[in-house]
Amino acid sequence: MSRLVGLVRDAAIAYAFGASAGYDAFLVALYIPQALRQVLGEGGLAAAFLPVYARARERGEGEALARSALVYLLALLPVLCVLGALFAPAYLPVLAAGFDPETMQQSVTLARWLFPLIGFISVGALAGGVLNAHGRFFLPALAPAVLNVGMILGAAALARLVQPPILGLALGALLGGGGMTLLLLPPLRRIIRGPWRIWPPHPALREVAWRLLPALGALVVAELNTLVDNRLASYLIPGSIATLQYAMRLFQLPLGILAVSVTTAALPWLARLAAQADDDGFRRALDRGFLVTAALVLPALAGLLILGTPILTVLFERGAFTAADTARTYASLAAYLSGLWAYALVYLFSRAWFALGRPLLPVLAGAVALAVNIGLNLWWVGIWGTFGLALATGVAGWVNALLLGALLWRRCPGWIPVRKTLQLFLAVGGMAGGLILVQPLLIPHGPWVTVGTGVPFGIALYAGLAWVFGVTRSLADAR
Repeated sequence: MSRLVGLVRDAAIAYAFGASAGYDAFLVALYIPQALRQVLGEGGLAAAFLPVYARARERGEGEALARSALVYLLALLPVLCVLGALFAPAYLPVLAAGFDPETMQQSVTLARWLFPLIGFISVGALAGGVLNAHGRFFLPALAPAVLNVGMILGAAALARLVQPPILGLALGALLGGGGMTLLLLPPLRRIIRGPWRIWPPHPALREVAWRLLPALGALVVAELNTLVDNRLASYLIPGSIATLQYAMRLFQLPLGILAVSVTTAALPWLARLAAQADDDGFRRALDRGFLVTAALVLPALAGLLILGTPILTVLFERGAFTAADTARTYASLAAYLSGLWAYALVYLFSRAWFALGRPLLPVLAGAVALAVNIGLNLWWVGIWGTFGLALATGVAGWVNALLLGALLWRRCPGWIPVRKTLQLFLAVGGMAGGLILVQPLLIPHGPWVTVGTGVPFGIALYAGLAWVFGVTRSLADAR
């Protein structure tokens, strides 16, 4: 639901701002808050905190650890927000050196408004991690929808009330971030009832901090990919950063709905098995995670690649978003899709290493992938523009996934279900072939008919072929 509301958000933004220099300025202003959101919020903190929290709960100390973590997070976040707002004129020129002075000044102003967003989201992420550890996944997964609703309000309404209009989008993001946090605090309070103390910190917080450092490194490496892309795209025609962002949003849709959902549910499970030293159970969990991730992500990849242009037309092509923007965005989307399965596997493999207490390995693999990405970016941006930047990201994803997977296989071999994966390839290939055959019959009737008919046809065909080739039975056995 959160990701679907995110599509509505992107459609509202596309209508209001299109692929424009103003939206470029907003995206660059959002970069550091978004990166810190991943580092201190949904990515790093949750990955570092959950394994420690799982062991603390077995000792009866989980609630005390959660209270202590929340206290120190609330002390750290205001300092970060103030420093980020003060130093915005210093770091933004590094992110988008190709901006003209007017666009750069607009980006600085937006960054100062947006920086408090990381405070709301980081507290919400800690609350979501604790709720996940207690088997409560719905509200943490739904909470980002509140942020998306705030941004929809910003693009559709607030942008008409303020100058420049793009400031309305920033104000909407702040409203949504605050609502997201308020949604999660009441259920968190019921779980961590007890005495609050500032000093001394809970002893297990030191282990969380040590685990957080390599998790920070892994996420910083990942965010540097976006930094390099944005900096190079800022030298291309205005709207290039926005083009990459629209393509990335659709690319991240199956990752967010499918891959992240699987790995979010798997992390507490893997952490518990690792804490119990259950190697056989850990191997079976990886087998299941690999198969379920592939069964969900691969048909989405094929569907987006075949129906990407009409889907982009239906979602975005109105208002300020033109047909030329659709064509440029699809080219970047197709390049990103080359790495979709790879990034889904990176989510799974990195969580496995976090659960095993080896969080440094994802950092090292990500650093190698970053080096590959930067080299390919510099090579391909002059040849293919935004398509080259997106393709470099896809190739770098495979470098990351193969390194993490090979090391994980060495540590815990035997978790790739070869026969079941081949059955899955047959089902996905059959679905892709059917869509390719049907698409020419649908295109003359317009994009709405193409999407409205093609998507359910592809899902139904995949479901039928999955049953014929035994994929459905394999997934049932993997529960």
